[in-house]
Amino acid sequence: MEALINIDKLNLYYGAFHALKNVSLTIPAKAITAFIGPSGCGKSTLLRTLNRMNDMIQGTRIEGSIIIDQQNIYSSEVEVEALRRKIGMVFQQPNPFPKSIYDNVAYGPRLHGITNKKELDEIVETSLKSAVLWGEVKDSLKRSALGLSGGQQQRLCIARAIAVNPDILLMDEATSALDPISTLKIEELTQELKDKYTIVMVTHNMHQAARVSNQTVFFLNGEVVEYADTEKLFSNPSDQRTEDYISGRFG
Repeated sequence: MEALINIDKLNLYYGAFHALKNVSLTIPAKAITAFIGPSGCGKSTLLRTLNRMNDMIQGTRIEGSIIIDQQNIYSSEVEVEALRRKIGMVFQQPNPFPKSIYDNVAYGPRLHGITNKKELDEIVETSLKSAVLWGEVKDSLKRSALGLSGGQQQRLCIARAIAVNPDILLMDEATSALDPISTLKIEELTQELKDKYTIVMVTHNMHQAARVSNQTVFFLNGEVVEYADTEKLFSNPSDQRTEDYISGRFG
């Protein structure tokens, strides 16, 4: 598979704290890559470097490079807002805007200058269909998004993220606040979306990583311990620390 994201010798510091240590990874296009590891190991920190969300944290310093579409995203020439248009993100807690279902999905396209109602209608419908939510909300698009269930809200957030047609979708423990049925729906959705998007997901749930991802990265203390095809990493890990973690000896 063509590599879409190349991370090379990445080090990240929060002040004096060395949060990511010499991370080098190649993340392939149109596949699901899962980041696993115990709390505080650096997986969410790395995820947030991919759309430069760590820029918002005072005292953050980064060394090394992240190449997306042949450009170092930490170059001074990169416009951060344009980068984030290409990289959608779904967070741990569903965070719909206090607006209608329609306006939530149309928010990004409007922000980027699309005002034609017919075009917006098509984007909203296509995005909600892609997020497997259209059938549940098509007759109540003017209803507040805050009235949806937690699982529906998270699928709405996915629809909102893909409405601006990104290349990459980041999912930061996107199912950890959901019930098992909603979690299953999101997992099934990711399998459909990976044909169109490069998906990078952080999960505390190793069973989820094993079920849905193509590749898995195991982090420990800010370092990549092991990166392999998911089936191999879970069935025949190369590093004893990986074996210890996935067998429940720590974490």
